[in-house]
Amino acid sequence: MKKVLLFLKKEFLELLPPTIFFFLVFQIMTFARSLLAKEYGITLASATSDFIGAIIVGKSILIVDALPILKWFHQKRLIYTVLWRTFFYLLIVVFFQFIEELIPLSSKYGTVSSALANIFKEIRWDHFFAIHIILLLFIIIYTLITAIIEAVGRKEFIEIFFSEKIQSDRGFN
Repeated sequence: MKKVLLFLKKEFLELLPPTIFFFLVFQIMTFARSLLAKEYGITLASATSDFIGAIIVGKSILIVDALPILKWFHQKRLIYTVLWRTFFYLLIVVFFQFIEELIPLSSKYGTVSSALANIFKEIRWDHFFAIHIILLLFIIIYTLITAIIEAVGRKEFIEIFFSEKIQSDRGFN
């Protein structure tokens, strides 16, 4: 029982950072969609949807991180790793957003195949590209931060960003 609890704790702690990050990202995207649609305000339903989406994407990112293909550029310059991971993270997030668009359309058209046939007519492409530009920027930020943490270590990263001693030593104060 103790092993199960330790495993669940480890999984929860690994899931927490990407989930929190992408929850905030999805909140920003919901707000941007609201502005594009001239609907000011975020409903509880959209916040709940964003939270569920963040959990799904957070776990998906952990699954993608475990794939051997992501380690192809591990020994190369950090920029290659960042670009490679960004590509895969963007693929997984776009896939889940595609599914998110497909579900209501399948109820509207009656079947998934009918929804697939009409999905490209139903998508508002200006909104789609605006949201995905924002999403791409945040995925790049997330990937850069995680790559830097892997390169310098979590403790050093926290010291660099939050310690007064290091900032004063580097002449930032």
